[in-house]
This record gives sequence, structure tokens and C-alpha cells, in this order.
Amino acid sequence: MSSPTSPARARWGPSRIAVAVIAAALFVLAGVAAAGIDEPVHEVMQHGRRLAVVLTCSVVGLALVAWLLLRPRPAKPSALGWFSVSVSALCLLATVFVWGPVAADDTLTGSPGTVVTTQAAATSYLRNEGHAGMRQIPTGLMIQTAQFTDANNIRLTGYLWQRLPADADTKAPAVELPAAVDGGANEQVYLHTNNDNTQTVGWKLRTTLREQFDYTHYPLDRQVIWATMWPKTPGTVLVPDLAAYPPWQPEMGLGLYSGMVTGEWRTHFSAFSMGESTTRSTLGNPASTTNATIPTLHFSTGVTREYLSPLLDRLVPLIVITLLVFASLFVVTTDTDRRSLAGFSTWTVIGFCGAMMLVVAVQHSSLRSTTGSTGVVYAEYFYFILYLVIALVAFNVVEYTSTRRFRLLDWNGNMAARLLYWPVVTTLLLITTLAVFLL
Repeated sequence: MSSPTSPARARWGPSRIAVAVIAAALFVLAGVAAAGIDEPVHEVMQHGRRLAVVLTCSVVGLALVAWLLLRPRPAKPSALGWFSVSVSALCLLATVFVWGPVAADDTLTGSPGTVVTTQAAATSYLRNEGHAGMRQIPTGLMIQTAQFTDANNIRLTGYLWQRLPADADTKAPAVELPAAVDGGANEQVYLHTNNDNTQTVGWKLRTTLREQFDYTHYPLDRQVIWATMWPKTPGTVLVPDLAAYPPWQPEMGLGLYSGMVTGEWRTHFSAFSMGESTTRSTLGNPASTTNATIPTLHFSTGVTREYLSPLLDRLVPLIVITLLVFASLFVVTTDTDRRSLAGFSTWTVIGFCGAMMLVVAVQHSSLRSTTGSTGVVYAEYFYFILYLVIALVAFNVVEYTSTRRFRLLDWNGNMAARLLYWPVVTTLLLITTLAVFLL
């Protein structure tokens, strides 16, 4: 006589038990990896590999749970369909989860040199670098507007001031902007005499700076705008005029006009930093050497792109194309009556795929022109995925309508291609997102 537990054992065969064990192990691994991340929203870049492990294990583990609950098999096409939807939704949710922390990451990175927030820190830096005996010229900035004119140029306006000795020449600022392609601080707007035998001279700043911006993460990219300054007078060094600001905190946006219109950018820090530059030339000065360095003062502004608008601009047309390509799988048939009703032919679908490929290529070219990047940016992977998917759909049509077909393609009227379509698209999207941002 069979035992009362035999039906349950039949439902939970070795394969389902093995899947359950694997899912449990993946959840344990995800928990162990997540244990070292206190604030995933603000520490995503510092713990990228751990977060990638957490997301991968979670998605695979939940997909296995969905398999256990739905029990998909060829005899149950509806269960296979729900399993396909589940896997696609999990991959899509994991991708969107990565977007959030990446866009919210506001860590102070990208500032050249050594960031200084107090006068004591600036003095300590000069002493450590052997510049303690040089005459210090306190220099400050207040940026009113910042506008990207192209992929590598940014237009800045505002004020630049310096505290100079009382007998110093005030016709021109004692500062040079080596990255400026035009303009500068040439218009004096105020002059104040101070009680410590110095004078504060302010100039109107209008300049275009050229910088190599990094668009690898576009449209979730962050940029750091550098205003690099060199002293004009030998024997002098520029230091930040921190006395002209409240106690410096990078996240307060000091040195930036509070009413500044940032457009599609959001500022998340501003900082003064000090470093050294080299021209690898004597500049014709016999007393100099080719490895001589120039004390350099930087004013850096970190900006994050407001990604929703450019992301939708790129994604919405691609989503429409992806849906149309998916719909083309439903007109693929070998039934003569249905073929005449749908107006289907192999060359019709191939021509449609070619047209979609051309549309995607045009948009891809537009993206390359917008960013001006020499490498591959994140948004380009959307187009690469569509290239691959469209090519696979065209290959599917040719194989399904040929006289010699794969058995998988022949199953249930090309059902396999329809079930695999969205999991393939979303899985590729998740893999590229993890690789670009976290690995």
C-alpha cells in the first residue's frame, strides 16, 4: 500500500528539488554579497561588483522560483508564456534598479589634484609640495552660467577675483586659463582696498573651456567641469580664497550662482583643488627645465545629466520598433490559407526587417553625433541589441519557411521564437547594463 506522502513526492521530483536547492543557494549568495553594501543608492559605484552579484543571483533565483510555481512544459503553452513574461519582467526590473542608483550617485569623484576645503589644508598642501616659500594669491570664482556648446566645449560666465598686494598692477588678472579657447577675465568690474595692505580686484569672466568629457554612461553620465588656473607671475602660487565663502562643503554648491539655469544638468558638488601641471618645455626660458611643474588651482563642478528626457527620446522609438519586430513573428506561418489572409511572404518580412534595421542605424548615427564620443556609450548598446534581434528574426523567418527546419522552430507554429523574444531582449539589456556600470 502506498504511503500518504507519495503524491507529494511525485509532485516534487528530483528535478524540482534540485531547482529549489539552486534557487536557495543563489538567494544565500545574494544575501552574503549584499551584506557589505550599507547604502546601495549612494555606494553603487564603490560596490559595483557586489551589487552585480546580488542582482544576478536574485534574478536567476526568482526565475527558478517562477519555474517551480508555473511548472512550464511544452504541453502547457500558457505556463511557458507566463514564465517568459516573468523572466522578462525580472530582467527589466533589475535594469531599472541599476539606473536609479547610478543616476543618484553623488560622490565627490573626478576633481583633479587634491581637494582643499580650508585654508589650513591649502597651506599644508603647499608645504608638502615644497611651495611654502612662494607668494600666495587668493583667487575665487562665482559661476553664473554654464552651457555645453558641443561635446567637448563649455561656455562659462561669472566673476573671478583675486586679493593682490596694494602696489600690484590691476589692469589684468594674475591668472591664466590654459584650457580656454576664447575669452577670459578681461573686464575689471570692481576694486576694493582692504585693511591688510591688499586689494581685491574682480573681473567679469566670459570664456569657453575645452575639456575631454566622458560620455561612456550616456544618458546616465556625470561630468566634471574643470576651470584650471595657472599663476602668471613667477614665484607666485594661486590658492582658493575660501574666506570669501561660507565654511566650504562640496555638496552646498558654493561658487555657483543659486539661480543658475542648468537645463538638462543637475549640479551635485563644487570644489577647489590644487595640483601641478607640466608643459614639458622650457617655453624659451633658459632658467627653466623641461620637467618643471606649474602650481595649478582647479575649480571643479560636478554635474549629473537629468536622464529621463534623453532616455525617453532614445527608448520610445526603439520600444516601438521592438514591438513591431515582435509582431512580425505572428505573421510567420506555413499555412497556405493564413498566409494569403495576412499577405505574408518570406521576402516581405525580410524587407520589413531591413527597413527597421535602416531606421535603427539612422538613430544610432544621430546618437554618435550628439555625444561626439570616440568610444561606445551606454545608449549605443540599445541599438546593438536591436541589430542582433532584428537579424535573428530575419534568420528565424528564413529557417521556419524553408523545407528543412530545426525541430524547435517547427514546434507549435513558431511558438519558441515568440516565447524567447522578450527574455532575450531584456536579458541582453541587463547584461550590458551590469557590464557598463558595475563591472
